[in-house]
Amino acid sequence: MRSGLVAFAAVVLALTAACGGRTWQVRMEVDGPAPAKVVSSFAGETAHPELVERQLPWHVENSVGTGFSNIGVRGGAPGTVCRVFVDGKLVSERAVDATGAADCAAGTQE
Repeated sequence: MRSGLVAFAAVVLALTAACGGRTWQVRMEVDGPAPAKVVSSFAGETAHPELVERQLPWHVENSVGTGFSNIGVRGGAPGTVCRVFVDGKLVSERAVDATGAADCAAGTQE
């Protein structure tokens, strides 16, 4: 009985988490001449983001609710750029600084 209630509660939570709220399509990308370390998180994610070396160009896309989506670049070569698009519109773009770092973010809210 208890395991059935736990399963039911999990289903209800999953179904109601997205109810009634608007969603946006967020695309985060990094472009540049050489691999770089990238960390990203979408609005609503609870997992701790990790810094991962990526071959460039690189992108990730997700449908999100209200909140902030962020992408960071570390160790990027000159000319490396991060970008965040919301529903196809560019909302943040940054080139790496002298240390090879750049951060881009976008907020989604009704």
